[in-house]
Amino acid sequence: MKNQWRVIVGILLVLVIVLFAVANNMTVPINFGFTSIKAPLILIIIGAALLGALIILLVSTSTMFQQKKELKRLRKELADFQQNNEEKFQEQREVLEREYANKQADLALREQQIAEAEAKTAAVVPGEPPIIENRQDTFPE
Repeated sequence: MKNQWRVIVGILLVLVIVLFAVANNMTVPINFGFTSIKAPLILIIIGAALLGALIILLVSTSTMFQQKKELKRLRKELADFQQNNEEKFQEQREVLEREYANKQADLALREQQIAEAEAKTAAVVPGEPPIIENRQDTFPE
């Protein structure tokens, strides 16, 4: 829709310029500073309009190329950031998975120790003193 309005406005401007040029068809002198020529005003108006359009085209084309170059650079930068982010995510995931596995192993070891301790306490006969193992690592020296 936006481009349709541009085309319509462009056609209207060209129509206004052509009508203005046709209405002014007399011969006029043009002074370039170093020389002077006589030409129909219609050619001067249309030539000035074409020269202006050419200047606008050149300026907009260079701006468009700069914007495309910037867009390409930004897309590459975005892809690099996404890849870097994915790598960091995988590294962090691996670290967390290792921690989780270590904690599960610790939990299983503690559950085994608790089961062994419960088995020892269940083996104690009521009325008899419990059997205490002589362990050096339980008491600090």
